[in-house]
Amino acid sequence: MLKLPLSLGFCLLFAQNVAAADWLQLSTVKAPQYLELPAVVEAVSQATVSAQTSGRIIELPFDVNDLVPQGAVVVRFTDTEQQARLHKAQGAMTEAQSRFDEQQKELARVKDIHGKGLVAKAALDLAQANYSAAKARLEQANAAVAEAKEQLEQTVVRAPYSGILQQRFVEIGELAVPGKALLRGLSLEHLRLVSQLPQSQLKAAQQSNNAELLLSDGTVLALGKPALRIAPQANSQSHSFLLRLELPKADYSQHLMLPGSWLRLRLQTAEQAQLQIPAAAVLWRGEVSSVWVKQAGEVLLQPVRLQPLHNNSYQLLSGLTAGAEIATDAKAQLAKQLQQSRSEP
Repeated sequence: MLKLPLSLGFCLLFAQNVAAADWLQLSTVKAPQYLELPAVVEAVSQATVSAQTSGRIIELPFDVNDLVPQGAVVVRFTDTEQQARLHKAQGAMTEAQSRFDEQQKELARVKDIHGKGLVAKAALDLAQANYSAAKARLEQANAAVAEAKEQLEQTVVRAPYSGILQQRFVEIGELAVPGKALLRGLSLEHLRLVSQLPQSQLKAAQQSNNAELLLSDGTVLALGKPALRIAPQANSQSHSFLLRLELPKADYSQHLMLPGSWLRLRLQTAEQAQLQIPAAAVLWRGEVSSVWVKQAGEVLLQPVRLQPLHNNSYQLLSGLTAGAEIATDAKAQLAKQLQQSRSEP
């Protein structure tokens, strides 16, 4: 008769109508082998926005740690000087356009008269020169207007991409000049992982064709074939290589994957035949793991050594071989064994 600890039997003493557990015959399966590396999340797109024109700051809509949409106004300057330059340039362009239209008509009139032989060639040359000069002045005026518009546009600074505002270098009322740092931010959509790759695993990592992310809450994110960038030079002290993996553009904030956070990168390096059993088939007694096994017509509790996997199952390291039959529900089988032991005289 199977001997069970009193405390364990007492917990199931009043179990009634317990169904027999199903049985599973162990067979080897090919499972991927992974190289696990600790990795840190890093933002690829991070920049400091600087002023491109001069002016007094009158608006700072966002504060540190705010989420800023792409294209949103982050800084606004006074634009009185820029507006005046634009009006001046537009006035000069209007004048240049009038002079150009006048010289264009004059050139057409002189060409017509010259064709009739009524004026000398010198008059035609003069009209042509005046027309060319008026055209050049018009082009210069157009360029001045474009420059003034650009200066006016630069009084409004917009976010180059959506992300988090990390730091503000200015406050409302300060005077900004070209080149002065205004804000610093980073994107949450364009991230990469940074890790240290041991020298012994360099070749295996280079040949990896599949990668996964194991998050702190146990969630696994499949990345497919990884785009790895491995530094060509190892660290002289740790003899490891700097590894970078660029993540596909997506919103990772829902997984709390923020720059500076820590997670585990899993690179598939090979496939290996192994025995796997479901988690429900394991009966734990403290640190000891066991499974119910059919052996020579009897059901015995067999201690086994296991390694946890990330699909609610275990890899069987020792204790059983392929072909053995185990109960898929260890607790149900335990209850059945208790009932049988109580019914025996």
